[in-house]
Amino acid sequence: MKKKLNILFILVSLSLLGIIVFQVYWSVSAYRVNKTKFDTDVNVAMQKAMDDCKKDYFDSIRVVLVRRLSDTAIKISVDTLHEEDTIHKQLTITIKNKHNGPAFIQLQPFHITSNQMDYYRAMIKHKATLPEVITEASFYIPSLMNQWQMLLGLNDIQDHWAETEAFLKAHSNIPRDTVFVRGMVKQYGIYALPVNYRQADSLKLNNYFKLELAKMNIDPNYWFYFSTKHTQPHKPDMFYSETAEYDYKYHGFIFLGVSARNAEFFARAAFFNPQWAVLKSMLLPLCLSVFLMLFTVYCFYYIIQLVIHQKKLAELKDDFINNMTHELKTPIATITVAVEGLQKFNALNDPEKTRRYLQTARTELSRLDNLVTKVLNIAAFENKDIVLEKEKINVDDMVNEIISTEKTKSGKELHITYTNNDVETIYADKLHFRNVLVNIVDNAIKYSNEPVSITISCFKQAGNAVFAIKDNGIGIPEQHINQVFEKFHRVPTGNVHNVKGTGLGLSYAKYIITVHGGDITVKSEINKGSEFIVYIPLSNG
Repeated sequence: MKKKLNILFILVSLSLLGIIVFQVYWSVSAYRVNKTKFDTDVNVAMQKAMDDCKKDYFDSIRVVLVRRLSDTAIKISVDTLHEEDTIHKQLTITIKNKHNGPAFIQLQPFHITSNQMDYYRAMIKHKATLPEVITEASFYIPSLMNQWQMLLGLNDIQDHWAETEAFLKAHSNIPRDTVFVRGMVKQYGIYALPVNYRQADSLKLNNYFKLELAKMNIDPNYWFYFSTKHTQPHKPDMFYSETAEYDYKYHGFIFLGVSARNAEFFARAAFFNPQWAVLKSMLLPLCLSVFLMLFTVYCFYYIIQLVIHQKKLAELKDDFINNMTHELKTPIATITVAVEGLQKFNALNDPEKTRRYLQTARTELSRLDNLVTKVLNIAAFENKDIVLEKEKINVDDMVNEIISTEKTKSGKELHITYTNNDVETIYADKLHFRNVLVNIVDNAIKYSNEPVSITISCFKQAGNAVFAIKDNGIGIPEQHINQVFEKFHRVPTGNVHNVKGTGLGLSYAKYIITVHGGDITVKSEINKGSEFIVYIPLSNG
């Protein structure tokens, strides 16, 4: 049996180890897959944030162009090339000077068809004005947008002609076109950027990036890098993620032509603890996986405990059978000797011998009856067949009777002290409750060396009648205290080799007291004795 149990342990351990290894492997693989998805998602989020900034950028250009083209200083004329030509149009725009600069700035005639005009007008969701149609067309015709830049840029310089002349005089050693591009154009009008444009762009892109991450249910901590120089990227790993580096150029009109200032930025985001976001996305399957592992461990533990319990129960039953066989054979052997004495030694003609032999046989038959009754009682409470017949019991009469009987049948020097503190009667099943006290006293006598000293105390406590039975026996080891009420359990007796028993008495006592609504406990010290305390309700419940 032990060899089979060891094999079972090995097989269960290997199975459990295999399940745990598989679950760990699955979890790591799932983490890698989700980490790769996370890296892809944050890049997608950054691209979408760039697209959002790009949309804002083009919308702002629309607003600026429409506002500038709607200015009264700008005259827009659309004429047919020839009177007979109703398809081709000639677009001419003239800007009048408001200051002391050149008389006017005129856009070179630009040819566009009526169909094109209608097409771009249809792209606008409301009834569009001519400046709105021309602005929309500029996004699809680069040469037209380039002319807008030149025209409006010159107009911006013209509107600030006094500042321009002062700047030209102060920088006479620099070519005029360089002065315009690097000096004046970047300060006014369409190329002018606020002093905090970098922070504004960084904040806008970062906010859009956060919104896109929130849409993907990603909420980790990250560092947002926004600089004018390329930065060295790091390779993502299991505990680090980083987006690709993206060019950011969505401010002013830089995207539409030659930059008046070098204002291109590079943006990326680095995640130093992406594992928490990845694990959060895996929370449900991970919890289920952990639950499955714990449940499997519990099942294997339960199976092993059950096997061990069955093995222990089988050993206890074997011990019970051996002890019971001895207990039954002893009175049978004694009765047999008594009968033989009556038959072979002419005891029938000797009244005194006849009386002694018959008394011995009667005593052993009584002992045999007690053993059979005890086994039958155990079988009855095991099958829940015991029906209590409660009655009013005089406590003193019952305890004194038990003491008298024990002194009569005991072969040891026995001293029993009994005290009762105002407990006259109890309501209980007299037969079974008496058996409980007898079992406890019997054990006290069996597991004590001579002279045996037993103290029985009875008192009231919290609505219960309490019976405390204390002996001076060998005591119960601490590791067996919680097992003495288990069926078939017998405490090892050390050097006491002549003590036999069934291991059923205390389990029977525990059951009887429990069905009465009471309780039974034990306190013990090695070589100092044990004390069994029985609680039984005083009321007739």
